[in-house]
Amino acid sequence: MNRKSLLLHIACTLVIVAPLPSSADDENLLMEASFEQQLSPEQGGWELFGRSRISLDAARRGERSMFNGGSSRRLTYPPFLVGTVSGSFQEFPATPGSQWRLVGYGMTREALSGAPALGIVQVSFFDPEGNDLGTVETADSRTAKAKLSNEVNVQSPVGEWVFLDTGVATAPEGTSVVQAFTLYIDYSGTNIFQGVYFDELTLCDVTGDDDAACSTLESE
Repeated sequence: MNRKSLLLHIACTLVIVAPLPSSADDENLLMEASFEQQLSPEQGGWELFGRSRISLDAARRGERSMFNGGSSRRLTYPPFLVGTVSGSFQEFPATPGSQWRLVGYGMTREALSGAPALGIVQVSFFDPEGNDLGTVETADSRTAKAKLSNEVNVQSPVGEWVFLDTGVATAPEGTSVVQAFTLYIDYSGTNIFQGVYFDELTLCDVTGDDDAACSTLESE
């Protein structure tokens, strides 16, 4: 069985993804933070799952962004609701006690319908066996498990880029890797295909209070 797991506190839903090798630069740990080069996962780019793609339809700067989308529908028989989670991620080595922050921007070109239907950024921690040690997608969260955070949702302004921030997340005991995600989650049951664009992401290893790159993006 491949090393897989992504825990979300949305309708008790478990999304499975497989960690992959990755590389980074000195300013921003993420490769392809703005999606302009369209690097493959083997080149250090983003691993996509669900209804996700690099898009020319919208961009905060440059020409491209990441689009995560999908739809959910209600049924008259069990399980009565079929939802979707789609996204992209990169993986990096991490140690217990290291601190991480993921920031960026999200936008929807059309108003999202129903709830929950939302776009977020997220970090997740794994041990060497691939066990999910915790997920953080909430600024100022005091728990490793996911909670709702700043997000692109039904109340977000259409066509405006919203600043997204996980806050600082501390890797728990046993951590060997951290994964940085863009995610679209839809359990609205509206049967409407919709989604969120992401652009200009920054992943910071803020161990030792070095958070310059993420703080610079926040101030823009």
